[in-house]
Amino acid sequence: MSGIREIPDEPPPFLGTWRRVYIGILVYLALIIAACYVFAFLYSGPLA
Repeated sequence: MSGIREIPDEPPPFLGTWRRVYIGILVYLALIIAACYVFAFLYSGPLA
């Protein structure tokens, strides 16, 4: 099949490059996880 063409990736609608989008998502998830940890630490009282 010699008619196969390569379609170039379109840039993301924000942040300019896909690498920045992925880094932003990882940072966002890390912040969510850290916030959940802090919330659980602050509001977990003694069980007994």
